[in-house]
Parts: sequence; C-alpha cells; structure tokens
Amino acid sequence: MKIPFVKMHGLGNDYVFIDGRNGVELQSSSVIAISDRREGVGGDGVVILESPADVANHARMRIFNADGSDGGVCGNGLRCLARWLWQDGFVPEGSIRVETPGGVVELLAGPALEDGTVQVEAAMPSPRLACGEIPARIPGVDPGDPVIQRNACEILPAQDLPATARLTLVSMGNPHAVLILTDAAGIGREELDRMIRSVGPKIERHAFFPERINVHLMIPDDRSGLRMSTWERGSGATRACGTGACAAVVALVAASGPGDGSWREVELPGGRLEISWSGRPSDPVRQRGPAVESFRGWVEIESGSAFAGQARST
Repeated sequence: MKIPFVKMHGLGNDYVFIDGRNGVELQSSSVIAISDRREGVGGDGVVILESPADVANHARMRIFNADGSDGGVCGNGLRCLARWLWQDGFVPEGSIRVETPGGVVELLAGPALEDGTVQVEAAMPSPRLACGEIPARIPGVDPGDPVIQRNACEILPAQDLPATARLTLVSMGNPHAVLILTDAAGIGREELDRMIRSVGPKIERHAFFPERINVHLMIPDDRSGLRMSTWERGSGATRACGTGACAAVVALVAASGPGDGSWREVELPGGRLEISWSGRPSDPVRQRGPAVESFRGWVEIESGSAFAGQARST
C-alpha cells in the first residue's frame, strides 16, 4: 500500500507527516522503518493527521517517536502540522485548533520569510507539575507534590550529573526532566550536547519514570534566555524540542513565581524558539518558531515494513 507523505521540520526536529483521516493505521515496525535515516524517509518520528473528535476543532494530531512508541505531544510537530493544514487548504487561513493527548492547542500563522519558512505561534496547554501527572514515582515524594529546583544528584544518584544540577519535572502532555546547570556559563554548545548524550539515555529509562521521560540540560543566561540540549524519549538526541523548550521556561518561572509572561529566547542545537508563560497554573505556555517543508513523496507499506520511494523536493 502506497501512502503519500510530507517531510517537515522545526529547527531540524524533523517528522514525516501522513494524512490519516481516512483511517491509516501504522504498526510500530512501519514507524521505525519510515524514520530510519539510511533506508527510510528519515526523521525523529511520524505525525498522523486525524479528524477531530470535537467539531469545534480543526484537526487531531498523533505522534510516534522514531522507535515506534507514542510521543504524546510535540511542539515543533504542531507548528509544522499547522503550516501543512494552511498550505494545502485543509483549513481556512487564521487561527486553528488541534487536539492532542495533552489538550487542545491553538495555532496562528505568522509571516512567511523569503526562504519559505513560516513562523507559527502556538498556545500550548497549561503545564502540569504534580509528580503523579508527569508521571513520576519518586520515593519520599507525594504524587500530588511537584519537584521544582531539587538537587538532581540527591534524586537521581549515580547518573553522572554535574554537582550543581537542579531538577524540575514538567508535563506538557508528555513528560520532561529539566536539569538546570548553575555556574555553567563557560560550558559551550559542543560540551552541552556531549553531556546530554551521556546522561540522557540513563535518565530517560530510570525506574522513577514509568513512561520514560524527555531529558534536557539547560543553562540560563543573563538576558532572560537560556541554552539547552535535548534527549527525547524514543528518538535520542534531537536538534530541537518544542515541548522541551516550553518545559525549560516553565522550570525557570515555577522557581521564581508568577510574572508578566515575557518572551524568553531558547537556544537549541537547531536554532532558537521563543517561549512565554506567566507562571499562573491555568495559563497556556506560548511558543513561537519556524515550520519548514523539506520534500514530499510516498512510502510503501508491506507486511509491517516500509520504505521510501519517489521522494521529490519542494
């Protein structure tokens, strides 16, 4: 069976987008094959467009990680999905609402740049901080309590963490462990990326996190921004993570208390996102960033396997 796809990315966090409104159902083996960067289309996972459950919304998104597991929610994937919906005329221009496992996300297209990049703003659901909602099962921590700026080495010993690392747990509809590194201004991009490849796999599969967890190393700067590197559950080190950038800003704001919701610039290996959260529990987390189409083509699914064919650039 041949299935058309669109390959898109946000800051290099790339996904294969498939229209599943007519009932396309992929096995995990097919997701793995499609995501394979040597023999498939290649990507950090697969996003399926579905019809919304509520007619007040425009679409529903399902996302699978490169290992075939359920990804929950993806900020970069949402912005790219919105661009695809507008570009191909699936929905009228203007604000759209997309259903995700974490709640409904409202998206609005910004200006198109000369290179064809479209800037998209997304109002993500409000974050959840209680351990039971991450989910995380940490000895001595009540499921209703948050973990905010805790000594990471005390909670996660023997994980080769820097002594200054502070841990905050956040759910953006998917689980995040944000490790804030203090007194780390001298750590450059290359070293930060090397560190996440060392600690990320261990924390992702730690017994405290029954659904595994996305892991982020984050260094605040003096200009209300931050630098971070990401290890995504099921996909490994990625060039960007939209929900991870949201979680990182939530971690900073949760530690300092409610504010004016100023935009903060998050520097990732693939580029920069802008994130805003007021600190009030019911308020959405907003993100702004690019959505880029790479190429289109089709994949053929045969007996649980998949391979790419006739891909064409746009």
